[in-house]
Amino acid sequence: MAGGDVPRFQAVVQASSAITLLLDTEGRIHSASAALTRLTGFDPEHLVGEAFVSLAAPGHEGDLLDALRSRPGRPVGTAEVPVRLAGSEQTRPFRFEVVDLREDPVVQGWVVTGYDASELQSARSALERLATHDALTGLPNRIALTTAIREALVGRGALDEIGVLFVDLDRFKPVNDLFGHEAGDELLIAVATRLVGLVRLGDTVARIGGDEFVVIAPGLRSRHAIEELGRRVEQAIAEPFVLRGGVASISASVGIAFSDEAATVTALLAEADQSMFQIKTARRNGAVPRARRWTERRELATMLRGAVERGEMKAHLQPVVAVADGRLRGFEALVRWHHPHGRVLGPGEFLDVAFEAGVGTQIDRIIADQACSLLAGLRHVLPDAWVSVNMSAHDLVDPRIVEVVADTLDLHGLLPRQLLVEVTEQATLELPGLRELASPQVTLRDLAHLGVRIALDDFGTGYSSLTHLRKLKVHTIKIDRSFVGGIVRDTTDLNLVSAIVGLAHSLGLHAVAEGVESAEQLEVLRGLGCDSAQGYLLSRPLSPDELEPWVVSYLAGDRMPAA
Repeated sequence: MAGGDVPRFQAVVQASSAITLLLDTEGRIHSASAALTRLTGFDPEHLVGEAFVSLAAPGHEGDLLDALRSRPGRPVGTAEVPVRLAGSEQTRPFRFEVVDLREDPVVQGWVVTGYDASELQSARSALERLATHDALTGLPNRIALTTAIREALVGRGALDEIGVLFVDLDRFKPVNDLFGHEAGDELLIAVATRLVGLVRLGDTVARIGGDEFVVIAPGLRSRHAIEELGRRVEQAIAEPFVLRGGVASISASVGIAFSDEAATVTALLAEADQSMFQIKTARRNGAVPRARRWTERRELATMLRGAVERGEMKAHLQPVVAVADGRLRGFEALVRWHHPHGRVLGPGEFLDVAFEAGVGTQIDRIIADQACSLLAGLRHVLPDAWVSVNMSAHDLVDPRIVEVVADTLDLHGLLPRQLLVEVTEQATLELPGLRELASPQVTLRDLAHLGVRIALDDFGTGYSSLTHLRKLKVHTIKIDRSFVGGIVRDTTDLNLVSAIVGLAHSLGLHAVAEGVESAEQLEVLRGLGCDSAQGYLLSRPLSPDELEPWVVSYLAGDRMPAA
């Protein structure tokens, strides 16, 4: 640099907004630019001879010391630290760049440039918040939620566990449709506020989807605590929301998960999500869900695949008799899992997971084939009897199902009218995820055209029964056990069953009462003119080995219900 330019260059350094420091070979401040005073309030003259690392706030000295250490391939060291402000306990973030010129014969030390990093940190914090928080509600998003669960799992005590709530809003779409999307956003913000007000300090409320929220509650001693919080959440969401456009009433389906020693982030979220889905489905269908842990479902799915391969799924047939005279009309085929541990499990113990595991349809076909084989084995004593098999929504959208049914009947030498296909109202609806496959209603019409008879199961528990009776070629209505169970003492149930029987007969349909467990119930059904009945009063489902001996005994008159 030309000698006349030195004063000019010094003036530029002094006027710069960045701090410039010259350190000696011991890391002590030799000289400092005026920006040090402007940004920190320290007089450079008072800092001469002080260690460079003393600028850092307590606890951060090591970061500056590390920046001074030269390493191969790293000529410039960097550090971002809070710096003490003169006469105050406050700090300001600075970014320092350190160049090691100790070997330079002129400099013989380090040259340090420091920048105020306040705006950089603010921008970084804003970007981090955008990446980890929901823009609408300000709640943590899925990324932050995952981190919160992981930290809670790592930091839990020996007796502490973590509760997770998966909250899905019901009837949210009608709010958007009625009041507009702005009202929908307003409602989501109000829900977020209400949820935050319910939880403890240290709990996390996150929004992970359109109308889905998750609550993380660490430090719990029992599952009861998270179940109680789940009830409070449902009650709080059920309270009306006053929006600018009007009053909105919604509800929530709340799934629950509770950690154990093997819990993972994925397992907890999957278990809570599955629990929520079961509750939502149960409310639509009027059923009581079976709660399972995610790990339990995964283990059960693996066991079910093996059970199918080993032939452990068996058809048990429950007799269906004429109410008027006790004549044996046919059977309903019910799946039983002959578990290798010696237990015989009913469908409620495993069938929901079977479809998740991809073997549900396979089990249905196995049971249908066995049922037809068992009925064919009784043709010498019951030549005109029929057997009913249950078909799920997955069966009904299989484009080959009609062909499979026809082949099964041919294989066992049965007439189409000897097979009754039982479907629920829910199973006959179009499934959004399966629309590219066959239509359930078209499948049922094709089966009826083949000559197979159709039964509408659990009649009266759905929401569109009359529509289905009109659209589908139904032969039989099966009256749900929940109505039959109360016909002796409950006039409402009695009137409902009477109306269903009357409706069936007016449409030329066959009425079957399920779940008959007492002689009094059977007598009432006779008085109502119900056609057929099944239940434990008549017989429990019979294993393949029990079936023929029972039939022979029944036909001999040993088990005929009293007329």
